[in-house]
Amino acid sequence: MKPYGLLILSAAVLVSLFAPGDGALAAMSIDLGSQFIKIGLVKPGVPMEIVLNKESRRKTPTIIAFKGGERLFSEGAAQLSVKTPKSTFTHLLDLIGKKVDNPIVQLYRERFPHLATIIDENRGTISFPVGDVTYNVETLMAMILWNVRQITEEYAQQPVKDAVITIPVYFNQAERKALTKAAGIAGLNLLQLLTDGSAAGLNYGVFRRKEITEQAQTLLIYDMGASKTTATILEYRLAKEKNSNEKNPVMSTLGVGYDRTLGGLELSMRMQEHLVEEFKKLKKTKKEITENPRAMAKMLKEAERVKQVLSANIDHFAQIENVFDEQDFRVKVTREQLHEMMTDLEPRFIQPVMDALKMAEMGIEQIDQVVLMGAGTRVPRIQVLIQEFFKGKELGRFLNTDEAIALGAVYQAAHLSKGFKVMKFGVQELQIHPIQIDFTSFVGEQKEEKKMTRTLFGYKTNYPTNKKIISFTSHTKDFPFSVNYGSLAHLTEKQLTEFGSLNLTEVMVKGVTEAVEKEGADPASEFKGTKAYFFVDHSGIVNIDKIELIYERPSKIESVVNSIADKISGFFGSDENKEKVEEESSEQAAKEAENAEAVEAEKPKEEEHNKEEAKEEKAEEKKDEEVKTNETEKKNATETAKPVEAEKPKIIKVSLKVDKEQRDVIDLSDSESKRAIQRLADFEKAEKAKAERDAAHNTLEATLYDLSDKLESDEFSQYATKEEKLATRAQLDKVREWLEDEVTLETTTEEFKENKKALDTAASARSSTGNALRSSPICSRSSTTAKPSLLSRRT
Repeated sequence: MKPYGLLILSAAVLVSLFAPGDGALAAMSIDLGSQFIKIGLVKPGVPMEIVLNKESRRKTPTIIAFKGGERLFSEGAAQLSVKTPKSTFTHLLDLIGKKVDNPIVQLYRERFPHLATIIDENRGTISFPVGDVTYNVETLMAMILWNVRQITEEYAQQPVKDAVITIPVYFNQAERKALTKAAGIAGLNLLQLLTDGSAAGLNYGVFRRKEITEQAQTLLIYDMGASKTTATILEYRLAKEKNSNEKNPVMSTLGVGYDRTLGGLELSMRMQEHLVEEFKKLKKTKKEITENPRAMAKMLKEAERVKQVLSANIDHFAQIENVFDEQDFRVKVTREQLHEMMTDLEPRFIQPVMDALKMAEMGIEQIDQVVLMGAGTRVPRIQVLIQEFFKGKELGRFLNTDEAIALGAVYQAAHLSKGFKVMKFGVQELQIHPIQIDFTSFVGEQKEEKKMTRTLFGYKTNYPTNKKIISFTSHTKDFPFSVNYGSLAHLTEKQLTEFGSLNLTEVMVKGVTEAVEKEGADPASEFKGTKAYFFVDHSGIVNIDKIELIYERPSKIESVVNSIADKISGFFGSDENKEKVEEESSEQAAKEAENAEAVEAEKPKEEEHNKEEAKEEKAEEKKDEEVKTNETEKKNATETAKPVEAEKPKIIKVSLKVDKEQRDVIDLSDSESKRAIQRLADFEKAEKAKAERDAAHNTLEATLYDLSDKLESDEFSQYATKEEKLATRAQLDKVREWLEDEVTLETTTEEFKENKKALDTAASARSSTGNALRSSPICSRSSTTAKPSLLSRRT
C-alpha cells in the first residue's frame, strides 16, 4: 500500500474521538516475526503508518545481545551476532511456550549449537545463562517487546501502551499464554493476539471495502516467513448487524495449513552448509571451521545475503574477509545450486495449501485470488511451484510483504482501543484446536461413576465467543475436572509431535461440600448443580470465568408440585444427561446477573404489592356485586390468581474456589514475573543513566570544540581583551587535559556537567568593554552535535 492510501484512510476510515494532546490515545501493532519486527502506529493526526526505528528503517531485527552488562537491540545486536554469537539471541519466538523435549526446541539447539542452555526443572523449558544471570525465553522476549515500545514512543513522541501483537495461526494455548506474559512484563496493554493471516487479510479488506458485497469472495494468502510457512483461506462478505439493517464487511477464516519449520531460515542454513563445504575444498586450516562460533556466524550472515541476491540474479559471489584462521573466502554460487539445495523440500512447500483447502472443504476452482507474502516467496522456484499447483492462476503480490500484517493489525488496534472509532469490519478467527472438558459423573440409582466428555469449543468454530456453561448436577462434594484439547485428527504426525501436551489444566472445585451442607439444610431448597463458565477471549485463550453452586427455593405451591414431580421422574429417568453444555448470550448474562442481585430485594416489594392488589380486588367485587356477570367473574378470578403467578423462586448462588494445575507448560510464577519486571526496570534505569552521561560527555566536547574555534576567530578578537583571551584559553586547556587524561568509565555525569559549566563561565567573562564572548557570535549559536571526540571513547 502506497503512503497516499493511508492519507485517504484518515478521512474515510479512522476518526479520533478525543483531543490530540491525550497521550492515552495512541495504539500500536507489532508484527512479531522470528527474524524481523514491523511496527504500526495510530494516533490523532496519524491514521495508520509504519514506525521507523532509530536507524530510520521500517523493520527491526528480532534480536537481543548482551555485552559488558549492557543490552543491545536491533541493528546494534545484529552487528554483535558475528562478534559475540554466544551472547546474542534471535528467533526466540520459535521457543516460546515449549518444553525442552519439543522437536522445534531440539532443532533450534542444532541450528545454534554455540548457545549455552539450562533446563528449568520445574517448568521443563530452556533458559539462557548470560554471565551470572539466567534468562528464560519470556524475559528475553519481554525485553525485545520493551525495546519495540521504546522505538514506538520515541517515534510517536508520546506514551504508547495499547498493542495488538500478531502470531502464527498454529499457536496453542501454552504459546499464547507465554507471549501474553511477556507482553505484560514489557509493560504493554495487550489488546489482542491476532493471527498474522487475519491481520494481512484485514489489511486487504479495509482498502477494498467498497468491493465487498453479499456475494462471498475468497482469498488465499500464502506466507513464507523466516521460520514457518502458512496458507490461509479467507472469505469476505457483507453481513447484517444484529438488531439493525446496517450491513458491514465480515472476514472469516475458512481454512489454514502450516509448516512450523519450513521458512527462509531453513534455506539459509542449507546455503550456509554449502558455503562451509566450499570453504573446506578451497582452504586448508588447522582447526575445524564448524567448531568456531564466530566463523559459522559469518557464514550464516553471508548465506542469508547470497540467498536474497539470488532471488533476482542467476548467480552471485559469496565473499567473506578473514572468515576463519586468517583466511579470506570467495566462491561463486548460482540460482540453480540454490534450487538443488531445496529439491527435497518441494512437497512441503505445497502441503500447507492442500491442508488449508481440505480444512475449508474447497477446491482450487473456488479460490478467487491467490496472493504471496513473506520474503521466502521471492525465491523463483517457490513461485513456480505455487503457480503450477493452481494450474496457472495468476499469483498476486498486491499486499506489501513487509507491512501488510502490521497495517492490518494496527487497524484492529484502533478498533479495540478506547480512543478511536473505526468503520466496522468484522474479524472471525478460527478455532483449529478444539477444547473439551473431561470429568466423572454419577449416574443411575446406584450413582455409578461414568467418564464423561463435553466439547466446549469445537473444531472450526469462531472466536471470541459467548460464555459456555457446563452444568455439573451429580456432584454434591468437592470434585475435579480436566480441560484438554479435543480431537486433533486433522493434524499430521509431524504437527502432533510439535504441538506439545494434549492436556491443559486439572481443575479442583472446592467449597461444594460446605455449600451443600449449608444451603441444603432447608428441605424446600432444590439443588440445581454447579455451573462453570468458560469463554475464549480475543487472543484465543480459554478462560474459566467463574464457578458457582446453584440452589433454588421455590414458592410454597411450587414446592409441593415440584416435590411430587421429582419423585415421579425418579422412577423413569436418570441424571446421566443432566450435565450439559449451554451457551450464554450477552443478554442472558446481563439478565441473570441482574436477577441474582435483585431477587432478595424485590421479594418483599412483590409481597406488599400483592396485598394491596388483593384489597383493591375485594373492594371492586363488593361494589359490583349486584351487577355481577359471568364476564366479571372470569375477570375477578384471573385477577385473584395474579399474585400467586407473580411469586418468583429465590435463586441462591455460591461462588466456589478453584485450584488449577497446568499440564502443558507451567506459567511463570508471580515471583518469577516480578523478578523479570525488576530486571527490566534495572536495565532501563542503568541505560537511562548511561544515556544522560553520554549526552553530557558529547555536550562538553561540542562546547570545547566550539569555543576553541571561536577563540581564534577575528570576531572574538574585536570584543575580548588580552586577559580574557588568556583566561578562556587556560580554561579550555584545563578541560581538554581532563578529558584526555582523567576521564574513565567511572567518570560521572555531574563531572561532565561541572566542566561544561566552567566553560560557560569562561565564555561569559566580562571586561570593562562589555561581555566579550556573550556579545560575540560564539554564544549566539547552540551546539547540539558533538564534534569528533578528543579521545577514544571508552565503552
